[in-house]
Amino acid sequence: MTDNLDNQPDIPIDSQPDLPQNFQAASKYYHRGRDRDLGGDLEGALADYNCTIKLDPNYAKAYVNRGLLRDRLGDRHGALSDYDRAIELDDRSSTSYYNRANVRYRLEDIHGALDDYDRSIQLDPNYAKAYYNRGLICAYLGNREGARQDLQAAAELFRQQDREWDYQRTLEKVDRV
Repeated sequence: MTDNLDNQPDIPIDSQPDLPQNFQAASKYYHRGRDRDLGGDLEGALADYNCTIKLDPNYAKAYVNRGLLRDRLGDRHGALSDYDRAIELDDRSSTSYYNRANVRYRLEDIHGALDDYDRSIQLDPNYAKAYYNRGLICAYLGNREGARQDLQAAAELFRQQDREWDYQRTLEKVDRV
């Protein structure tokens, strides 16, 4: 396989490269998928993430990125399945829990989303967006004190991270809780 995948077709189903080639090819498809995703070629990105996973079923980041893409394409259950697998492969990824929480929320699994935001924050206490979203869920569930605490924590983290717009938006939410 060449270093340039631009002119390469998707991996044939009957192709069985050995392990080192498998990893290298999976990595190349993963990176091309990210480039295609960022460039707006969503179907091409999805095909590349699928090839990555076919070549290396333990490539956790490929499941995360495919989950993000599936969520954007409206395939919430597919995204949820991808995040479940990513977490099976790497249960220390705060991002995987955060992303799964977002999908669970959209699927109206509010308590599942809350659990995942909790775990995301446990793994990364500086994850401002996780505090923000958990605060919104607390407000939705009528837990005003929990909402206020999480939104204030999010605001402080946004301020520390020089994210002024997020900081101001979060302060407005705190005032409304």
